[in-house]
Amino acid sequence: MRAVAAIAIAVLAASWIFIAYPSLDIATAKLFYDGAHFPIATNPWVEGLRNVLIWAEDGGFVLIVILAFASRKRPILMLTSRDWAFQALVFLLGPGLIVNGLLKRQWGRARPFMTQDFGGDAQFSKAWELADQCARNCSFVSGEAAGATALAISICMALRANRDKMRPMLYQMGVAVALLLPLVTAWQRMAVGRHYLSDVVLGTLLVALLAALLHWLFSSKVAIKRC
Repeated sequence: MRAVAAIAIAVLAASWIFIAYPSLDIATAKLFYDGAHFPIATNPWVEGLRNVLIWAEDGGFVLIVILAFASRKRPILMLTSRDWAFQALVFLLGPGLIVNGLLKRQWGRARPFMTQDFGGDAQFSKAWELADQCARNCSFVSGEAAGATALAISICMALRANRDKMRPMLYQMGVAVALLLPLVTAWQRMAVGRHYLSDVVLGTLLVALLAALLHWLFSSKVAIKRC
């Protein structure tokens, strides 16, 4: 329950900061803007990186669903069917329902490149502000940052469950990869002008909060632990 409370406070604190200081979103977006466009958006290597990250998130979810069924008779990677089902639920409810099913459809926040601040026609709207500047697949919050966070949680669970069987360096490398996934995804989405800082921060925190809440509800029957 402490984890739930701590992350909930982080969500509230981050939300207050972005609502009270909306210029923070614009200022961070301008770091990637050259006055005419977002130059990184046309970089094929950055777009390739994005495709790899999307593949990892989608492929990871499919693999987790398969493992949830395959581990019904015996654990796989020291995780039970309930553990894998927990991970699948984080993906389904976090990036799936809350982010893409609710927030991105209803909040209508225009992406940075669509706004007048960055060469577009739409008006800027603050985090959590219901707007009508975007019709579909809008900016608030980042679905890819949310998906990367869900994948990072899954990797942490597998690493923690198998830590005693791994070399320390290999374990540390795995943890580093898990932590880098949301960070690299957040950078990529901001660098190409598709998301504001608040989009990626809150997308990450909301999925983390959901995972902590589900863990509390699942209680000790789920093997989720910090890396």
